[in-house]
Amino acid sequence: MRIDAEILSSEGDVIGSGIVLDDGIVTDILPPASECASAWFFPGFVDIHCHGGGGASFSDDIDEESIERAVATHRGAGTVHLIGSLVSLLEPLPAIEAIAAACDRGSLAGIHLEGPFISPARAGAQNPAAIRPIDLGELQKWLDAGGGWIKTVTIAPELDGAMDAAELLADYGALPSWGHTNATADEVRPVISAVAAWSQGKPAQIATHLFNAMPPLLHRAPGPVRELLASARRSEMIVELIGDGLHVHPDLVADILIHLDDVAGVALVSDAMAGAGMPDGQYELGGLDVSITSSVARLAGTHTLAGGTSTLARQVALLLGHGVPAPVLARAACRTPSAVIGIEPPPSPAIGQPLTGVLMDAAGFRVWRDGAPVGND
Repeated sequence: MRIDAEILSSEGDVIGSGIVLDDGIVTDILPPASECASAWFFPGFVDIHCHGGGGASFSDDIDEESIERAVATHRGAGTVHLIGSLVSLLEPLPAIEAIAAACDRGSLAGIHLEGPFISPARAGAQNPAAIRPIDLGELQKWLDAGGGWIKTVTIAPELDGAMDAAELLADYGALPSWGHTNATADEVRPVISAVAAWSQGKPAQIATHLFNAMPPLLHRAPGPVRELLASARRSEMIVELIGDGLHVHPDLVADILIHLDDVAGVALVSDAMAGAGMPDGQYELGGLDVSITSSVARLAGTHTLAGGTSTLARQVALLLGHGVPAPVLARAACRTPSAVIGIEPPPSPAIGQPLTGVLMDAAGFRVWRDGAPVGND
């Protein structure tokens, strides 16, 4: 079998123009070609912000079968490494322990706590009753229960104790992810500057889904968005972007991807909830009812978005259609998210190895994992 496509590494380098397969094993990689590609082969994606899929929520369905079903949904769409995200919960320990066990068995690459130390004014689709002031004792208890798997924690930077929480996270090898915030520019600037001062030359903080659940960028009141973007431009942080065409306009996503590409400043994330890979219907997120209509998830009875229903593969396909160069997308969906949480990115196809990766072309996408086709669009 032969796959004709521009073969990309996680770094966005073009390493070939085709792959020859024999029973799922790569037997040859054709040299790069000069002509423009109409198909691209990515080595697989890394999603550092995902709440579930396949009808299962990491916050609500914490039995092993449900967790594995959510993971399989994203693996079937070419996601190689996946972080399990939890929303604000009254008692997050059982979910943390369940997700940590999934990490121990190799199903997930880590844990992201999206709250509960966030702004009630920017709760988004999170349970207001679970949101609370920063409690370092609680945070340390969760970090201990996570067994080293907690990689990121979303915190509103304007809260009392935000810097103390960031320092505690650093002690455990975790990163603050500033978001669900109602901060002004003056409130967020000193916090991100302080973290940058002890970052030792690499990003030591993240912005949780830039633009969403924070004040908008206005010309007389740029708020946190301008500060977060400027910090990413200085290589002090990574900004998450949801590239599903709904949370942020795809043209704006494209602009920011290109603007921050040379400093590796963007990680595409799915923010997917239980409805990813599922039909329209009724679902749950952190104990709240969610309705999905025309693949758009909203808190039941409201217009509030309640996570995404896409996968990274669908986002990459959409953004290719909006003119984002494939190498830029490889860096944002493969290299940068791996680097910021400290794991190896998906490896490039190699002769003698079973094929893993995602083929993108006009027909959609096709996925291989360990030499076998495992999913399609």
